[in-house]
Amino acid sequence: MQRQYLSIDIGGTTIKSARIDHSGNIMTKGRQQTPRSKDAFLQVLQTIIQENPLIAAVCVSVPGIVDPQTGSVQFTGVLSYMGKFELAQYLEKTTQLPVYVGNDANCATLAEQWLGNLVDIDNGAVITLGTSVGGGIVVNGKLLHGPHSRAGELSAIVTNRDDPLTEQRTVGATTSAVKMVEMIAQACKLPDPADGQQAFQKIIAHDPLAWEIFEEYCRRVAYLIVSLQAVLDLEVVLIGGGISVQPILIEEIKNQFIRVQQADRRLMADITMPVIKAANFGNEANLLGALYGLLLKIEK
Repeated sequence: MQRQYLSIDIGGTTIKSARIDHSGNIMTKGRQQTPRSKDAFLQVLQTIIQENPLIAAVCVSVPGIVDPQTGSVQFTGVLSYMGKFELAQYLEKTTQLPVYVGNDANCATLAEQWLGNLVDIDNGAVITLGTSVGGGIVVNGKLLHGPHSRAGELSAIVTNRDDPLTEQRTVGATTSAVKMVEMIAQACKLPDPADGQQAFQKIIAHDPLAWEIFEEYCRRVAYLIVSLQAVLDLEVVLIGGGISVQPILIEEIKNQFIRVQQADRRLMADITMPVIKAANFGNEANLLGALYGLLLKIEK
């Protein structure tokens, strides 16, 4: 029987957990609501650990800035109440086991490198589309962290420096899948502004109001990929996040990339379109990627 590892995926709304073997087979799953205070947060982690005895190690995916060497996390977003926290050190002391902590988008990228659509790809990236935009970049077969552990922070790329509203100048502010769905719901008078399925029904039907918003959204993603290509010249770019399961999204991002290129002869000459496709893993990506990060750490 293979060793089993406890993998924990910390999100803004839920904390998912799984026991996974060395080959990436998920044996059990768990899910809890993400708390809104530090004490409650640590208690949930303790509960998950207590419910999973006889494990070989613990690996964690978190939103925020992570030092891959120390496992120190500067939590962001709704988890900002945690501040800067020595998460790996805390879990090692609690469990007396090896611990790996990685940024969530980086973990999604590691999953693709291990068992997904970046296997044997030397230069690629994962772009995760959700409330904001996350990213993981692979260069020469290795996940790029950078000297400040902030490589892949695609949401911070400035795309519209002339916008008078400073909060509208970055990829993260202008390329939110959640906002896109909300805009379609408002334009089409849908009952639930958060219902992505209904929004995509309108998109697939080529409803004029929905399509205009969707087309502009895909154009923004295409511009992001063009910018990445100008610097990195990637082989493959994978689109992750909940909406990546919609084939029409990948199709339209490709269409928009071509249109952006064709509108500027310099882009035709200087930029090569990468393979653009959906990431292989959905809700299990961060769980698997965190384990692969741990295995790589142990191997070193």
